[in-house]
This record gives sequence, C-alpha cells and structure tokens, in this order.
Amino acid sequence: MKTNREEILQSVLQLFMSMNYERVSLQMITRMVGLTKTGIFNYYPTKLDLFVAVADKYLFNAQDPKHKYEESDGTLSDFIDKYVDGVERTMAEIVRLGNVRQEAMPGQSANAGYFHLFQQVLFYYPDGKAKLHAWIESEYDHWRSVIRRAIESGEINRETDVEEAVAQFRLTFVGMSFEMSFYEGLDVNRLAAHFRYIYNQLKR
Repeated sequence: MKTNREEILQSVLQLFMSMNYERVSLQMITRMVGLTKTGIFNYYPTKLDLFVAVADKYLFNAQDPKHKYEESDGTLSDFIDKYVDGVERTMAEIVRLGNVRQEAMPGQSANAGYFHLFQQVLFYYPDGKAKLHAWIESEYDHWRSVIRRAIESGEINRETDVEEAVAQFRLTFVGMSFEMSFYEGLDVNRLAAHFRYIYNQLKR
C-alpha cells in the first residue's frame, strides 16, 4: 500500500502520462495508488492538486537548469557535455517511472507520454501557459549566458549571433526529443554529435 507523497506522485504520474487529465478518474487513482479516496485527500484535496504536484515535481522541477545540469567550468564545450549528461539522467528517470506498469499499458511510450504531460499542463495547470513560457525562457537564458561567455573569452567566433546560436542548440534538442519520442526516445549520443557539429561551426 502506498502511504507517502512520493509513492503517490510516482503512481499518478503514470496515469497522467498515459491518458488525458479528464479521463483520469478518482477511482483509477485510488486503484493505482492503493489508498482510499479519504487517504489520498489527506495528501491532495483534489485531482487538480494531484496533477499540479505531479507537474511541479516531474516537469518544472526536473527540467529546472539548477537541478538538471551540473555546474560547468564556464566554457561552452563543457556546458554541452553537462547538458547532454543532464538530459540523459533526467530522461532515464522519467522513463523508469513511466514504464513501471508497462505491462498494463502495452504500446505506450514513456517518452511520448512525457510530451503528453507537457501539453496537458498547457490546458489544465492553473496559468500553465505562463508557467511553461517562463520555463522555456529560462532555458534560453541559460544558453544565452553560456554563449555570451564563450564569445567574450574567444572560445567561439566573436561574430557569433547569440540568438541564432541559442536557437540552433535549443531547437535541435527539442526537435530531436519530440521526433524520437515516437520511437525509443532521444538518442543522447546523436544529440551530442549534433551539438558538437554546431559548436565546431561556431568556432570558425
């Protein structure tokens, strides 16, 4: 029987990754978690409270640069390595949690389910659009800071357009993540190779 917040959220994460918010019933939640409605409500008074807690923990907190990436040595080259490592660790954890009940959700992909969770936040999380935009902007700001330092230090070409360089890295990651979610999930080795290609172009 699940008796703590962590176990409840891990179980409910799988539900929200595998089906739409409106289809997830309290009965499904109680069966998945192994608690009565009263037991769950002691932790989370409503289904929306549960959904918000899941999104906060496994999306916003997990994707926060402060938690996702280790500190780099200040170079763009090292940041790329730390970024890819952080992506791999985060993705592995989401896949592990999302696939706990793979036998009960045949054909479901944890990677695709994670993108599904993002989209649900847009519609069901209170002021989700603003929160998603703030998170996305924080990612861009992180890249901007690193690339500006790389320009100032002479690590990459001083004529580099910061915004264009940021877009190349960020959109390569997002595009690959989305496309590969329909298969086996993001290939971090290919991501690293693409990032290195962009990096070498910026050094010229």
